[in-house]
Amino acid sequence: MSENKFQRNVRIAISPVCNMKCIYCEGNSGFGKNGRTAAMEDIRRTPICNGNITTNELLEMLKVFYKVGFNGITLTGGEPTTNKEWDKIVNAAANIGFERREMTTNGLLLGDYFRTHGKLPKLTLVKISFDTDNKEEFNKMTGGNNFDKVVDTVKTISPHIDIIRANKVMLRKDLKDLNRYINFCKSIGFTAVNLLELVAYPNSTWTEENRKFFKEQFVPYEEMIQELRKVENLESKRYKYGHISITKDGFQIMATDSKYTIRDEQCKNCPIDCQQGKFTVRIATDGNITMCPDYKSELVSFNGLEALKNDTLEEKLRKMFKTLTTVPEIDWFDQFRKKYDLL
Repeated sequence: MSENKFQRNVRIAISPVCNMKCIYCEGNSGFGKNGRTAAMEDIRRTPICNGNITTNELLEMLKVFYKVGFNGITLTGGEPTTNKEWDKIVNAAANIGFERREMTTNGLLLGDYFRTHGKLPKLTLVKISFDTDNKEEFNKMTGGNNFDKVVDTVKTISPHIDIIRANKVMLRKDLKDLNRYINFCKSIGFTAVNLLELVAYPNSTWTEENRKFFKEQFVPYEEMIQELRKVENLESKRYKYGHISITKDGFQIMATDSKYTIRDEQCKNCPIDCQQGKFTVRIATDGNITMCPDYKSELVSFNGLEALKNDTLEEKLRKMFKTLTTVPEIDWFDQFRKKYDLL
C-alpha cells in the first residue's frame, strides 16, 4: 500500500501504575532492574517522582490532536481506571469531537464503577486484557485472585456497551484450545476477541531464555486463522494492524499481523529494529509524545506540554500524522526475525 487511509487513534497513558502484577509486564515489577520509569505503555522520559500532566493540560493537547486529523482516543496506562478522572477524560473527548473513545483495561474496577454510577461514560469500545479462560492460570499470570472479578465486570457492563473485546496475546501452547477460549469469551458477554502477536524487542536486555521463548511460542497470523477455520469457514478482511473475521453469530475475531509495518528514513537510523514499526502516536503521563513502541528512551519523541505552551504542537503533530497516512508499509518481519535469530 502506498497510502494508509485508516482512521487514527491517539493512545494515551493516563496512569503510570497498575493494580495487577502480571508476570509478563515490563512495568511496575521491573522498575529498578531494567530502567523503566513507569508501567507498560506509559512511555515517559522523566521519572514518576516528577509527577504527571494534569487532566486539563491533557485535554488542551487533545484539542490539537483532533484539529490535525486524529479522530479517536484509546486510554491505557498502567491501568487507566486508577486515574480518578478517567471518566471525565472520556466525556471531554466526546465533547471535543473524537468519534472513537476506547479504553484498554484489566477490568478490575470497571464493574464496581458501573454499579456505583449506574452507567458508563461515553465509551465506544472497552478492551479487557484476558489472556486465558483458565481460572488458575489467569490468577497466576495476573498476580492475584482476579479471574472472577474480571469475569463479573464483563457480565456487568456488556449489556451497556456495543463492543467489549478480549485482548489475548497468542502463544503456540494455546493454539489447540483457541476455539474453546473464544466460546468462553462469547458465553460471558464479550462481543469480540483480538488475538495479538507475541512481540519481540531483542535489545541488550534480552536473554537467551527470552529468545527461546519467542521462537517456541510465536504464532503467525496464518496459523491462527487456520486453526479457527477448522470449526467455521471464516472470511477475513484487512484492518489497520492485521485482519478481522466475523462468525455466523456476529462475533468479531481480530488478529494482528506483523508484516504490516510503517517505516521511513527515521527507522533506518534507529538503534532498535522493532517488530511493530511506527504504528501509532502515544502520549505518556508526563506529556511525552512518541510514535514508536520504545521504552528505552532512545527514539524520537518530544515534550508535548512544552510544545503546547510554545505553540509548536500543531506543527509537530501534522508531521506525525502525515507519516502515519502517507509512508508506505514494508513487509519487514521475516527480515527482522532472521537478523535476530528468531526464526
